[in-house]
Amino acid sequence: MARPVARTLAAIDADLHSTRTIRRDAEKELAEVRRRQEELADLEATLLITIDTRSRLVDHLLDERLRVAGAGSLRLSGPGGASRPLTSLP
Repeated sequence: MARPVARTLAAIDADLHSTRTIRRDAEKELAEVRRRQEELADLEATLLITIDTRSRLVDHLLDERLRVAGAGSLRLSGPGGASRPLTSLP
């Protein structure tokens, strides 16, 4: 059996340098991914608050609409100032 040829220190040092560079670049990329995840988490929280706020407003407006429709006294003004009775939502 043939013995593997011993590598030179220069070759080993070159591989070490290359491997360390790749590892350092990967660590930088990981840090960037984590930073973006934090930004996305902040954006997600903002969007959830917006959705919740708008959902509450929709509920409030639907309740108001039911009260007004139940009273039967409100008429909506249409184009040209013509009024029409309030009808159910499509």
